[in-house]
Amino acid sequence: FVPVSPPSVTELILSLKPTTCSLDPIPTPLLISQLHFLVPHITDIINLSLSSGSVPIPLKTAIITPTLKKPSLDASQLSSYRPISNLPFLSKVLERVVASQLRSFLSTHSLFEPLQSGFRAAHSTETALVKVTNDILTICDQGSLCLLVLLDLSAAFDTVDHTILLHRLSSHLNFQGTVLEWFRSYLSHRLHFVSTNGFSSTPRTVSCGVPQGSVLGPLLFTLYMLPLGDIIRRHGINFHMYADDTQLYLSSSTLNSTTTDVLTACLSDIESWTRDNFLQLNMRKTEALLIGSRQRLRTSGADSISIQGCTLHLSKPVRNLGVLFDPELSFLPHIRTTTGTAFHHLRNIARLRHYLTPHAAETLVHAFVTSRLDYGNSLLAGLPAT
Repeated sequence: FVPVSPPSVTELILSLKPTTCSLDPIPTPLLISQLHFLVPHITDIINLSLSSGSVPIPLKTAIITPTLKKPSLDASQLSSYRPISNLPFLSKVLERVVASQLRSFLSTHSLFEPLQSGFRAAHSTETALVKVTNDILTICDQGSLCLLVLLDLSAAFDTVDHTILLHRLSSHLNFQGTVLEWFRSYLSHRLHFVSTNGFSSTPRTVSCGVPQGSVLGPLLFTLYMLPLGDIIRRHGINFHMYADDTQLYLSSSTLNSTTTDVLTACLSDIESWTRDNFLQLNMRKTEALLIGSRQRLRTSGADSISIQGCTLHLSKPVRNLGVLFDPELSFLPHIRTTTGTAFHHLRNIARLRHYLTPHAAETLVHAFVTSRLDYGNSLLAGLPAT
């Protein structure tokens, strides 16, 4: 680790959202207003943590806020919630310092998985979708069919094994000494408790997983997933990942037993790897889609495949990183769904228009309408006008 200076810490703090956690000793806006007095002490805390390879316990305590994964899910089911960690502001500052140096190290030594778009600079869900769409279109332009399989990992962030993660940092990235001890300290003796509707649970020790809502958690998860790419490559199957969302796609002139055998062997190895690494591949939620020209799809005669005892239907659109993919890759189902949702929100905003200031109305339109229209619109380039 490289020690940080008070000016760099000041710049970092001012770039963060001034969020306040109830575990913070003082409100974040007050801290920022007195930053010229406090930044030397904050810098000393950060540098002492980096040089000693130790993270203070108060910076490893999180309030868990249960958040529904989707508004349509059953709120009475615990599995419908995502456990978001709310950490002290100083913890986010320390993690941001470490994450910045870790990303720089990974980039300099080309240690990122090239086909992992999650939590990387100049990468996003949209760049991942553009890459996959271009590859699929190239396959279809050659007159072949493309079989797309979207894998589902259950609660992946919450089941990361700390011992395996530390071994990965040591063996794959060659972390050792104080750096490795810092990450060991970061992962060990973490505490969290649930707080909702004015009630809080008893703090419990975190035995596995990386905290969702933290700065370092998502980055550490992508490092945990590093070996998966090499496993898929051994089978000669195209793939792309965004965090825990992994999609496989392969070219085939016809959907025959050879294609399904290759896919079955690959999925079997993936399942073995996930089991050995305490992750769970959920085949019941795994989806598949056969993509090609209208004529090629008509002659293929396949509407489903059976993989590892699960039947995957191939004809209905699937949601891939928020965008609906259809068999002909026309994106018409996605366009209809997006415009329908946009019109629904516009009508609701119109009913409230008399009570809103122009600025408030504009904010609502951007939040509920234009944000949806903008997302993934690069995929629509070159589509027919009708």
